[in-house]
Amino acid sequence: MSDDEGVEKGQRMDSFVLDERFLTGELQVDGEHRTLAGYINDVLGDLSTTTTRAQVEETLDRLLAYALAHFRHEEALMRQCGCDERFVAGHTRVHEDFAEQVTKMRKTLVGADDAEQLLRFLTAWLAHHILDLDQSMARQIRAIRGGTPAAQAFRDEQARGGDPTSLRLLDAMNSLYRLVAARNDALLGMNRKLEQENAARTEALSALHDMERYLSQIIEGDPVPTFVIDAHHCITHWNRACAQFTGRPAAEMIGTDHQWSPFYPAARPTMADLIVNGGIESQVAEYYRGTFRRSPIIDGAYESENFFPTIGGGGRWLYFTAAPLRDVNGTLIGAIETLQDVTERRDAEAALRQHQEQLEQAIAERTAELADANARLAREHHELQQLLHKVEQTQQQLLQSEKLAAIGQLAAGVAHEINNPVGFVSSNLGTLKDYVGRLLDVIGAYERAVPEMPDAVRAARADADLDFLRDDIPALLAESADGLQRVSRIVRDLKNFSRVDEAEWQSADLNAALESTLNVVWNELKYKAEVVRELDGIPAVECVPAQINQVFMNLLINAVQAIPERGRITLRSGSGDGCVWFEVADTGCGMPEAVQKRIFEPFFTTKPVGKGTGLGLSISYDIVVKKHGGRFDVSSAPGAGTTFRITLPVAQAVEG
Repeated sequence: MSDDEGVEKGQRMDSFVLDERFLTGELQVDGEHRTLAGYINDVLGDLSTTTTRAQVEETLDRLLAYALAHFRHEEALMRQCGCDERFVAGHTRVHEDFAEQVTKMRKTLVGADDAEQLLRFLTAWLAHHILDLDQSMARQIRAIRGGTPAAQAFRDEQARGGDPTSLRLLDAMNSLYRLVAARNDALLGMNRKLEQENAARTEALSALHDMERYLSQIIEGDPVPTFVIDAHHCITHWNRACAQFTGRPAAEMIGTDHQWSPFYPAARPTMADLIVNGGIESQVAEYYRGTFRRSPIIDGAYESENFFPTIGGGGRWLYFTAAPLRDVNGTLIGAIETLQDVTERRDAEAALRQHQEQLEQAIAERTAELADANARLAREHHELQQLLHKVEQTQQQLLQSEKLAAIGQLAAGVAHEINNPVGFVSSNLGTLKDYVGRLLDVIGAYERAVPEMPDAVRAARADADLDFLRDDIPALLAESADGLQRVSRIVRDLKNFSRVDEAEWQSADLNAALESTLNVVWNELKYKAEVVRELDGIPAVECVPAQINQVFMNLLINAVQAIPERGRITLRSGSGDGCVWFEVADTGCGMPEAVQKRIFEPFFTTKPVGKGTGLGLSISYDIVVKKHGGRFDVSSAPGAGTTFRITLPVAQAVEG
């Protein structure tokens, strides 16, 4: 099909548009009708362009195949919905007659006009069929779904009658079917005869006639500059585009062997000449020196790109392709060469390369500057990190030292202030006990010596309740002595906790240290927690006792603060593998995993503002892990309490 034919057909036939009149209300049926309309419009599009006949026929075949599938779907739908069998049979016969006649028409297609006539017939038939039988089918299906018996729905549809115009159109379509059938039979016979004649004619045509017929149409109308030479190197075609590009008219060039003249200052073979000469590999390499390559598309063709200074004002870059031409027997009868001006592309590529080089240079310079800046920043960052680390360490050490020093001073002050008064009170209390004993002995002796006491003495004795005093005074003195012992023990525990006199590394009984710390913080614990001791015998540990006491105190305070009302704190200890371990377990609220990951960070706290510094566990971790080379582990879950476990080596590793 030529371009002119395609344009003419596009003007003769409009698109097939499905409007609301064609809707049946059945989603599958309406969807397939739209698809059929789309196929018809695809064929219309093919007929309106330079699409080949084979492509048009392929689209028609897809249209017909889809129509037959659609008919099967309609027949299945009628049976599925229980339509009257008479209507189903009649509807099916219409489908079968249509398929038979269209198949015959398809076989008799000769040219584009026949394809268009077939398409017109398809459009008219489908439009009438949808408006008539398919609408009738949809009405009956709706009636059946509404409860009407199938036979009654069929009778109602028959009684309904139809539009007179539709009835006349149906009669016309029936007449058209008969005409189409007769025409199909005649065309089939003519087609067989034409095929026989065409086969004989094809065998009789010569290779030269084929060359002239096709090359004359293709080459002359091709917008790409093209020339053709025969087996004797004479120019047979020099199309208008080539004449315009080279400035050499066809009348001047055809019939000569001067195809080289527009491109080279002296006679030399073009690529088309080299193909005609044969042995092209060696010759192409000689004349084109690495600028050629085999065509990836056409067998035996070559491509090259070169600069031709004689063309145009300042020369042009040309991309050219040469391919062999052969007759039906495969004999080489010439060559065809096409030219394409790629100067603008070459100039753009050169400008792009120059811009890219400038950009790469600028990027390289900027990259070097950024690398230097990054290196400086990295050094400064590293220095700042080291400085920050030192500041943090110093800050923690200062905080720890200040806290321990304050506790030590407090304990030392308390011990100093209490120890002396407790000493002389304890001494005086012993003396007082002795004096009171003597007085009671004197009173007893007097009573025995003077059985009959004067009335005044007897009255004074009764008022004083001497018998009660004789029993109660020893008990009071014993309780006072016990209280003084407890005060002395608290002073001793304060002294042990602060370890004012033991600030260096030494071996210590950490079970005793834990007991001392427990006594110091007992006032914080006794109202909220029951303390359970599960302490095992452990060896003495090489440590700084004051620092370990600080760890114990922080863990005990944290445990009691984690208990909302009343709970239990369990203290455990044990040893093994050259280490001792302590556990402080509470029945408090527990911690989620996110909090557990941060509890050893300085200043991290879950307590309200002003209720905690966030340094207790951080300092404890630093003491256990960094100062004593131990381990600090935590196990907790929300609502399940928390267990802190510290592990300390019995002996510190010897440095060096």
